[in-house]
Amino acid sequence: MIPKPILINLPEVIETSRLLLKMPQAGYGADLYDAIIDGYDDYVKWLGWSSSIPTPEAVEEDCRKHHAEFILRDFIRYIIFEKATNQIIGRCAFPSFQTIWPIPQFGISYFIRNNARNKGFASEAAHALTILAFRTLGAKKVEIYCDAENIASQKIPQKLGFALEYSQKGGWPRPDNQLADLLTYSIFSEKPLPNWNVKF
Repeated sequence: MIPKPILINLPEVIETSRLLLKMPQAGYGADLYDAIIDGYDDYVKWLGWSSSIPTPEAVEEDCRKHHAEFILRDFIRYIIFEKATNQIIGRCAFPSFQTIWPIPQFGISYFIRNNARNKGFASEAAHALTILAFRTLGAKKVEIYCDAENIASQKIPQKLGFALEYSQKGGWPRPDNQLADLLTYSIFSEKPLPNWNVKF
């Protein structure tokens, strides 16, 4: 029997070779805001974010809401810190719309600020969440969605050993009202994953 999500013990901090993934909390808003605005147009294009950039106050408010959602297991997010600089460089999550607790099945989303891209940080964070999904949440399946034209994002599940399961034509709305093809990469155990360091 799958336990109630709120009774599952989740780590507040996950450590990888170069990153710390931390539960959202009060006080992270200003630094997270800096990460959000560094590459915001890409988040609008590829992730479907609003075209209106949030204020630092709104991001701080979200951090506090996200802390509550983490505790309730309604939406599990982690803030990504680079250990070498202690800088917030992004965020990763198990989106609620991809979470199916009765299976259990989870999706993984992520963003990395522009000045920290092309260094493998997104792959490292997604790897850590995949390990967490299988070892702590009892996942039977983990997915990563990508816009078919977002080549950089596709490389992440490919690098981690996820396999392309299917392509959904017109499955993702873009800000210009065009429908993009949505690629779904899946993995069913941690065996295909690279043997990278993860502690929690």
